[in-house]
Amino acid sequence: MNFTNIPSEETIPRADSMMQTLRAMGYTLETAVADILDNSITAGARRIALKFDWRGEDSSLLIADDGYGMDESQLVEAMRPGSLHPSQERSAADLGRFGLGLKTASFSQARRLTVLSKVTGGSVKFRCWDLDHINDTRRWCLLTFLSKDNLRHQLEQQPRGTVVYWEKLDRLTGGLNEGNDDHLAVFTKAITDVKRHLSMVFHRYLESGLKIIVNERELEPWDPFLTDKERFGAASQVVLDETIGSGLVKVLAYVLPHHNRLSTPVFDEASGIRGWNAHQGFYIYRNQRLLVPGDWLGMFRRDEHHKLARIIVDLPNTLDAAWQIDIRKSVARPPALLRAELKRIAAYTRAHAAEVYRARGRKLQRSINLGFTPVWNERIRQGKRFYELNREHPLIQVILKNPGDSSAIHTALRLIEETVPVPLIALNEAEKPRDQARPYEHAEDEVNTLLRRLYSDLIASGRSADETKKLLSLMEPFSHYPHLIDLL
Repeated sequence: MNFTNIPSEETIPRADSMMQTLRAMGYTLETAVADILDNSITAGARRIALKFDWRGEDSSLLIADDGYGMDESQLVEAMRPGSLHPSQERSAADLGRFGLGLKTASFSQARRLTVLSKVTGGSVKFRCWDLDHINDTRRWCLLTFLSKDNLRHQLEQQPRGTVVYWEKLDRLTGGLNEGNDDHLAVFTKAITDVKRHLSMVFHRYLESGLKIIVNERELEPWDPFLTDKERFGAASQVVLDETIGSGLVKVLAYVLPHHNRLSTPVFDEASGIRGWNAHQGFYIYRNQRLLVPGDWLGMFRRDEHHKLARIIVDLPNTLDAAWQIDIRKSVARPPALLRAELKRIAAYTRAHAAEVYRARGRKLQRSINLGFTPVWNERIRQGKRFYELNREHPLIQVILKNPGDSSAIHTALRLIEETVPVPLIALNEAEKPRDQARPYEHAEDEVNTLLRRLYSDLIASGRSADETKKLLSLMEPFSHYPHLIDLL
């Protein structure tokens, strides 16, 4: 339709209202910082230094890189909200998305954003957004302003680069006092969260030589896939390697070693920020940058016996729209045409992961076939699963033959405590939770005999009938059989 002759007027959004809207994009401190680093990496930076400066409510964050830098016109354009259209073609290595990241990430945490930049052979240029000034004027006033003149000093000493400076960190330090140790602890924990997040999101870049320094401490990459056998002591299995989506999407599926093969430090490291169960599933990368650190994308639920499955999905930035990459670059949704392929890959990897987990959990049954004497046996009674002590175990035999030997009883109790078949129970519970028998299920005669014997002993010790019944109703396993207690 041709709108040439239709009357119209340009309606510019109110600056103060729009800026407040841009603050509400759902960033956390760590995802906001990562968005700033995306720009540094896109600009060719090989070293990025972060400086968190604790001053209570006046705390600040400075992020400096050695990338290509921007001249004055490029800087002004970069400070414009929506500086690039999402459909605009980008270079293959560009980590940007909407041309909003610098602004939305910064405004989500700080009320003042200052950017300084320098290109090779040029001088330092700078611009500033101050939300308080915008609120006062209700105008889109991009300021040529530096709150601290020494901000340009570092940049003047290097050939090129960019500095992003956040002040008025109201989302983090609003209401915090510099002299309060508890408030300092809040700030310190936030720094730790940022470091762990950056080590995870940019681990491939760190492995390739990028240096990220936070308060003068260089970050180490977090490898979700335990690929270095010499470092971790055990290697993950590659169970699948293929491309899908017309060859544009690369998939590499790993099954990690069982935790029994990992040292405690390696096990703790591999658990990641959110823990083993939370980090299973697909790892979505866009241009080597991690977007989704483990998720089954609505295809499966997280289960204990699939926690060793971690699958790399590598995307180019040309698929942003198809995968619905959001502004924060923390959400990715596969297109409908690929879901079946991804579900197939996930099911295959989960099956292999379950086998590795099951190999440990069912070692008990295999060992019995080899003549090994376990403390516990798995049994099935009327279709329900339960576990019993092995009466043939030598130590149990000692107790049965010498019931008055308190030393043997104590030793046996310790043996029972230390040998509960947790991996087998966890595996069975995860796979078939409805098959687990409750105590003495389908054996009421046995529990009734035990109940009446204990009832008689407690009455003989001087307790009243009502007191004894109340005590038994709170005692395992009799609490499962209130009708038998009523008949006493």
